[in-house]
Amino acid sequence: MTESAAWLDMDPGIDDAWALVVAATGLPIVGVSAVAGNVGVRRTAQNAREVLNLLDRGSVRVYPGADRPLIYAPLTAESFHGDSGLGPWTPEAPEVPGDAVPVWSHWAGLPPTGPGSAETPMDLIATGPLTNLALGYLTLADFGRHWSSVTVMCGALPGVRAEKHDEFNVYVDPHAADVVFQRGHNVRVVGINVAHKALLPLSDVDRLSDDYGRIGRFLAAALRFYGERSRGEGGDPNAFPVDDVVAVAAVMAPSLFEWAEMPLTVVREGPMRGALLITPKDEDRPLVNIATEIDADGFRDFIWERMKTYHG
Repeated sequence: MTESAAWLDMDPGIDDAWALVVAATGLPIVGVSAVAGNVGVRRTAQNAREVLNLLDRGSVRVYPGADRPLIYAPLTAESFHGDSGLGPWTPEAPEVPGDAVPVWSHWAGLPPTGPGSAETPMDLIATGPLTNLALGYLTLADFGRHWSSVTVMCGALPGVRAEKHDEFNVYVDPHAADVVFQRGHNVRVVGINVAHKALLPLSDVDRLSDDYGRIGRFLAAALRFYGERSRGEGGDPNAFPVDDVVAVAAVMAPSLFEWAEMPLTVVREGPMRGALLITPKDEDRPLVNIATEIDADGFRDFIWERMKTYHG
């Protein structure tokens, strides 16, 4: 398991919420930034605060970020996540106030942790649309120096057919995703073609409710809602994907995955909007590490091993 610190950029969202719960078992979380995605940014920030409070991590600051994609109108996913973003759960945490300084400007004050730095390595994990990250790269000359790695949950391996709702994060803001792939270094991508191989049986939701205290009861209520709406994705009608937890596993247990390096471009307009393509050779783009396979059984073992933190 890695001993790096982490910053999470999220749009909670039910699977984002579980991703935050799992990350907190082994990653010192420096901060959380919220972005519009599954629901609006005020709600995603409030949901992140709600989860942190449940984890007794109230000292971790939540920063509201972008309230819309770079170019397109906002697109949300209440049909999967509910009006609150957390299914039937109504957040009790107060609304997170807008910060006078946007999160991408706050990032400018972070110490460099990239190659050659003496600071503690810090991984950036993004499980929502990549708008905040793109604004970081576009407005801060040394944004990439803050991160030992940037892991994003979006898209699908080039050549893999995926419906647009399956690749929601890159579809919502394809221009932002393209900025990240153009300017980022040490970027890792977990696409839905891999995440959907690591399904959670619907029957496992009861295990959460029975064995993991208030955290488990919170997750079980949200995941029952989400699981009934996403069951069948990945081909098993009795299971559902937890994509954002897979992205956290890519940082905490990268040996569960197989990886390939390739430069990526995003289709930004038209009927193929959101598709990932291998960049033509005449374009100068850094290589991106993209997950090609996952040990699905090992991933499920990873989840329950990490959840032991909340047992009882």
